[in-house]
Amino acid sequence: MLLKRKRRVLLLDDDPSMQRLVSTLLKREGYRVDVFLTGRDAMRALDRAKYDVLLLDLMMPHEGGMTVIRHLRKNDPDLLHRALVLTAMPKSTVDSVQKEVAGIVQKPFDPPDLIDAVREIADKK
Repeated sequence: MLLKRKRRVLLLDDDPSMQRLVSTLLKREGYRVDVFLTGRDAMRALDRAKYDVLLLDLMMPHEGGMTVIRHLRKNDPDLLHRALVLTAMPKSTVDSVQKEVAGIVQKPFDPPDLIDAVREIADKK
């Protein structure tokens, strides 16, 4: 019998409560979630492993989602189409990256909406 591989999600967010919420929601749906606190750690992980979906927080004190987006622009632009930006910033502020990424999820979000957005990206393979 073939075992189905768990879809892998990279979550970059510096807020512990957001990390727990998103991880719990996605793990209940059968995803494997790797959580990172800095863009540097997330970029190292992206260079070593394959991810089905990236969830990137833009508002972080140091290297955040924009650092990862710049890294992907240079090293793996196709992976940007698997990225969802998680942000509390006004939509007009993130317009510059909207065309490069799979989507923008405004915080606070409805859990079913986040799950649907992740599922849609993961199923595109």
